[in-house]
Amino acid sequence: MGEIVALFSRFVVAMSLVLMVACGGGGGSSLPTPTPVGDGSGSSGGGGATNPPPAPPEPLELREMVGNELALDVTRFLTQATFGPTEPEIKALYESNGDFDAWIDEQVAATPSRILEGLDAHMQASGLDPSNKRNLELDWQKRMLTSDMLWERFVHGEDQLRQRVAFALSQIFVISDLSDALFNDARGIANYHDIMTDHAFGNYRDLLEAVTLNPMMGEYLSMVRNEKADASRNIRPDENYAREMMQLFTIGLVELNDDGTVRLDEVGNPIPTYDQEITKAFASVFTGWMYGNAPYWYWADWFNESTTLAMKPFEAYHDTDTKTLLNGEVLPAGQTAQQDLDAALDNVFAHRNVAPFVSKQLIQRLVTSNPSPEYVARVTAVFNDNGSGEKGDLEAVVRAILLDDEARQLSPETRETFGKLKEPVLKFTALMRAFHVEAFQPLTEDGSVERETIRFFWPGYDYGQRPYGSPSVFNFYRPDYKPANAFGGADVVSPEFQILNEKNITAASNWGGSIVFNSYGFLRDGCEENLDFEAGVGCLYAKFEDEIELAKNTDELLDHLNVLMMAGGMSDDMREVIADHIEPFDPNDEQQRLYRVAEATYLMWMSPEFAVQR
Repeated sequence: MGEIVALFSRFVVAMSLVLMVACGGGGGSSLPTPTPVGDGSGSSGGGGATNPPPAPPEPLELREMVGNELALDVTRFLTQATFGPTEPEIKALYESNGDFDAWIDEQVAATPSRILEGLDAHMQASGLDPSNKRNLELDWQKRMLTSDMLWERFVHGEDQLRQRVAFALSQIFVISDLSDALFNDARGIANYHDIMTDHAFGNYRDLLEAVTLNPMMGEYLSMVRNEKADASRNIRPDENYAREMMQLFTIGLVELNDDGTVRLDEVGNPIPTYDQEITKAFASVFTGWMYGNAPYWYWADWFNESTTLAMKPFEAYHDTDTKTLLNGEVLPAGQTAQQDLDAALDNVFAHRNVAPFVSKQLIQRLVTSNPSPEYVARVTAVFNDNGSGEKGDLEAVVRAILLDDEARQLSPETRETFGKLKEPVLKFTALMRAFHVEAFQPLTEDGSVERETIRFFWPGYDYGQRPYGSPSVFNFYRPDYKPANAFGGADVVSPEFQILNEKNITAASNWGGSIVFNSYGFLRDGCEENLDFEAGVGCLYAKFEDEIELAKNTDELLDHLNVLMMAGGMSDDMREVIADHIEPFDPNDEQQRLYRVAEATYLMWMSPEFAVQR
């Protein structure tokens, strides 16, 4: 995305954060156009023709893949479909002749990683009672253990595609432990992520119901204890969940065409999807639901309310009047809470907006911020019908997104606006996965229990993004965010720029530097001396064993890092700056070779060119 690279470069230059900005970031960047995967017709493809596949290519080292179109498309694909490429994954997928369809099959079949089970085990190992919420002083430790589990699964989980999709879905169905309502509910947050994971390749309608009845969402958007109107007590149904369910989770504010463009009325104005009366009707639908283990409606026992069981209905508090929903559909009077809920979710799921509204956001999270209308329309068609008459099949949708010609090729029509600014979490997971980052962390005060993990809780408060730490239900950034005075007036969006500021860039620079330079044993030793079980960040360090050997030769090292970190897209200017910077370090001395690797990696990771996923 040429404009985003250039804008990011100017932003970083203005703050003079790192030496790398001297190269002007992105100027002269030339990413080879990969060999098409589809049939060239612009359709979402299955990754190959009907002819027998060609013989697998000869194995290559990463440094030998520069300029190899298949190898570089493999790396681009893994950047889109995982939390960052690793050397073994690049080689394996390359040697499969880039069989992306088969790779997706394997990922769908992989056992889902479970957060809650692991969290409970780590709590017990740390001497904590998972079910006891009474000691609030232990809450920080529980939240940090939840963070550990999420980072572990994102970075080292075998179900990479499932976790990447779950992370994307969590930015649509947003809950946040920054909310007072969820601040002390570590197990509930973990369970909520497991719901995202479980449904990542399932049906969107099923996911919508699971979210609707989840107690964490019930607390976050105040559907739990939502009761029917009672004029004598001045009670009206809470509209919070009803409104956000429509606005953020399903149909958005205005009518859309199948290609994601806005539908206009006869005078050229956007057509609203719903009004206040429809919001009130859905609010009445979502009445009568309470915690799954509540013995009675007004039960209030925060220490024992279940944060993992689905909510259950109390019929006496459900509104049984008729309700007029979207498209004029009327729910009859006298239905149970479950009947109304089922009918209402079916009603919103049937709306024509759901497919383009959700499809475009998933494309943005996985592939590119500005998909062409044609790309959106192709994915929308799959969302509406997976080929077997099923609407909302997320496995089919994700496959269509990743295998579409627009994702696999950088055509002249889309080259200038293709790609996305990497959000902070993805920048860090890419670094952690590429260089096997984790470290031992004490889990008890006396150090009797420790484990290798990724303790990276506090940095999320600094660099603008932390799993399940959004500042509001609107996520960390809006999908339609446009930076002011950017891109020369072009009509493009860049959502992640909404959290790109001096503070976040500086913090990311510092935390990324700590991970890279903790590879120096003397720095890591100093970190470990002061580490304790309450530390919000561990002594994480990159493991550069393979790269240290390559550092004997500058070109081989930079070719290797170019493929591993940038899908071969490093510009000549950037390469020259890095080569000049590491030249003074003696390639014949092992410690100085480590300095060569760490300095090159850090400059590359902080560069404007790395900041953009192409």
